[in-house]
Amino acid sequence: MIGKRKPNLMILLPIISFIIITSISYFFILDIDTAIPVFEEDGGQEKEVIHFGVISRYSPRSIISGYDPLMKYLSSHTPYTFKLQLSRNYLETVDQLVSGSIDFASLGNFTYINAHRDHGIQCIAMPMNTDGTLNNYDDIIVQKDSPLKSLQDLKGKSFAFASKQSFSSWMAVWMLQEAGVNLDDLDRYQYLNHHDIVAERVLRGDFDAGMVKTVVALDYYPSGIRTLERSPAIPSVPLVAAPHVDSLKIHIVQQALLELETLIRKGEIFTEGWDAEVANGFVAGHDSLFNFPRQLLSEIK
Repeated sequence: MIGKRKPNLMILLPIISFIIITSISYFFILDIDTAIPVFEEDGGQEKEVIHFGVISRYSPRSIISGYDPLMKYLSSHTPYTFKLQLSRNYLETVDQLVSGSIDFASLGNFTYINAHRDHGIQCIAMPMNTDGTLNNYDDIIVQKDSPLKSLQDLKGKSFAFASKQSFSSWMAVWMLQEAGVNLDDLDRYQYLNHHDIVAERVLRGDFDAGMVKTVVALDYYPSGIRTLERSPAIPSVPLVAAPHVDSLKIHIVQQALLELETLIRKGEIFTEGWDAEVANGFVAGHDSLFNFPRQLLSEIK
């Protein structure tokens, strides 16, 4: 009797492996909702993640492109990994700081003044401008060929503001009132989400004038925007720490921010493409810098 020949495993093994691999691949190709497995390399202890927020002064795309380089810089110059976290509006960033979902943030004058008063949020650094000062400005803009010559000419005209939580909007109200123009004197006005949207709507002719940060106005000059009047100087945008962040972490992050200006000057860091308000380095910030904005807000009727 001839016995059954045992299968040669050396021959069958490649066949079996091919069937298994093909079946797995077929499963993942068909099941598009199944996440492809990610294999992480063991790089030792992971760095602590720090979440950094930015008020919605610009469109999300502009904020990401402008602030992501700063996140990369801080990640490489501190023992932490920085991740940018956006918000839908100005107050959401403050809520994120208070709730502990973010650790640091870039606020505006108005949001900082209220957040410091109500929640003890601390200013740790202030970005310098190209002149090496902390002066920041807002521009009331019109189309380049607009017949408007002064703020008094805005009576009976339409006006676009940024968010009500933007200090620029309050600065515009103050400047108009100083020129004898109240909101009731305008034909109509509207609060929009972002400064760049204000510039685009004025450029398109939807509004006769609008208020934007000077850095935004300058970007739109080539497109056909001009400045009708510029504001008095106010402090640059404050970088703040949330109440839950410990003093050692604040010190480490602050030192990295203050070191940036030296690295730029030495040519060791290039900030082309960074947000214009954080591309020149920082100095230490303190609350007394915001006394003039507080006074201005108190004068608005």
